[in-house]
Amino acid sequence: MHTIRQNAAVVAALLALSLAACTTSQQALSKNPKAISTSALCRSFVTTNDAQFKQALYVELSSRSVSALQCVDMVNNQNNAIAAGVAIAAVGAAVAVCANNDCGGGGGYRPSYYQGADWDAFYNAYGQIVWACREIASGRFTYDTNCYGKAQTDWRWPSKYV
Repeated sequence: MHTIRQNAAVVAALLALSLAACTTSQQALSKNPKAISTSALCRSFVTTNDAQFKQALYVELSSRSVSALQCVDMVNNQNNAIAAGVAIAAVGAAVAVCANNDCGGGGGYRPSYYQGADWDAFYNAYGQIVWACREIASGRFTYDTNCYGKAQTDWRWPSKYV
């Protein structure tokens, strides 16, 4: 679990650094405003507290027919995409850690053709009716929990002899 948090922190730090690169400076804006992406202009516009810089950004954005509201939406969409990327990276890290450390639980392997399970009634060695859960595709016995919530009917395998 510590490795998962560590990997997620590294990914978050890298994304934060990449976001910092998605902004611009007042000097860069003055020097060559057309060389700056609209995305970088919007992120700078949304995050700056410098009123003079904000005004200069607004002028450049207006010349590109981009409104302040569009900038806010663009930055929010980027932030949401980044958050989703961090979440995916964290899940990927968790899966990788579990794959390497055998920390999985659950029902084990199920082939891609898995069709579920159903109840089967049959006679045991003492002539008593016994209910067991079977995989539909293979007919193999499986855990009773795979038949949880299903009515105990014996329509799929009507023969009472195993």
